[in-house]
Amino acid sequence: MNLDERAEEALEALWESLEESARPVPADGIAELERAGLVEAAGTTLRFTDAGRRAARQAIRRHRLAERLFHDVVETTREDMEAAACQMEHALRRGVEEKVCELLGHPATCPHGKPIPPGSCCAAVRAEGERHVCPVSHLRAGEEGVVAYLKTHDAKQVQKLMAMGVLPGSAIRIDRTFPSFVFTVGYSQFAVDAGMADLIQVRRRDPGPSRGPIGKGAPAEISP
Repeated sequence: MNLDERAEEALEALWESLEESARPVPADGIAELERAGLVEAAGTTLRFTDAGRRAARQAIRRHRLAERLFHDVVETTREDMEAAACQMEHALRRGVEEKVCELLGHPATCPHGKPIPPGSCCAAVRAEGERHVCPVSHLRAGEEGVVAYLKTHDAKQVQKLMAMGVLPGSAIRIDRTFPSFVFTVGYSQFAVDAGMADLIQVRRRDPGPSRGPIGKGAPAEISP
């Protein structure tokens, strides 16, 4: 169902009112939601239809993920974060939304501390659990995997890892675990301490012998 931005804003406000009791039932946009079959009267108030609740849940999830993105990665002021999130949330659709969620490490709350409804990507990570997804610090030398998400909301840490090319979906190989954690991503090799290695959550592959650098050529860089 394609909704315009006004209808999505109304869904978000209604979600906070009906699901989180954070504000009175809004008036703006309600008539459009009723015509679309997303809300219905329930005595003196309103309630979501099944389709409306699903749409509202997705709208509030996109808004809060956008807030998290601008807060954690872009480091905007709170005022700029609100304005940018309101614009970006409408561009986040399934697929892009899940990529953003992975990048942020499947956050449970927005910068205001409000819950972010989990998506299918979050459920998949929980189902995999520690059996397949673990931090770099738990891997052995020679193990390979794919970066699943970054377990941090610190903007500087996120930016440092992104500058290394450590992004969800990137192939990674552990080259050494002592005295620091040395890994290869793409064409480059990096060294990080245990604290930083704990932040990189990896979907591990079956362990096997080292097969040389990932990508072409020799390691290009070691970062202290």
